[in-house]
Amino acid sequence: MRDVKKSVDRVIEFLTCTLFLLMVAVASWQVLSRFILKNPSTFTEELLRYSLIWLAMLAAAYVVGKNEHIAITFLRDRLIEESRIKLDILIQSIFLLFSAIIMVYGGAKAASLTMAQISPALHVPMGFVYLALPVSGVFILFYSTTNILELLHKKKKVTVIKQRNAS
Repeated sequence: MRDVKKSVDRVIEFLTCTLFLLMVAVASWQVLSRFILKNPSTFTEELLRYSLIWLAMLAAAYVVGKNEHIAITFLRDRLIEESRIKLDILIQSIFLLFSAIIMVYGGAKAASLTMAQISPALHVPMGFVYLALPVSGVFILFYSTTNILELLHKKKKVTVIKQRNAS
């Protein structure tokens, strides 16, 4: 399972790095065309906006996979190991539900509803922009599932150690 997770990590890292490099190049072209060539490019602002949406959504999924999401750890840090694991499982379960219902289901619905709407400058279906939600939602589903499995394995180890110490 860890090999699959590492492969998914590499795919997301490649996509986000590529998007970031594309955004730097497009922003540079926008500045060059506007201030030096005195002929501003018409597509750059829209491409940057849509690229940023995709970058943010993929990065959010990646952060869930690395367990580096923003968290208020005041309560968590005061718990014993076993309770901390239970809380982490609860948090990952909430991620799982949110990504399944809101991101995958709702995002797929939004993407399908907006496929007929064309963006003004790029002339691409707006559904492609909204596809960032279900795609990143699927990644979050995968990561949350693997995180829960890892936490259950960790909980099992803690229980075994606790039983050994009790005997």
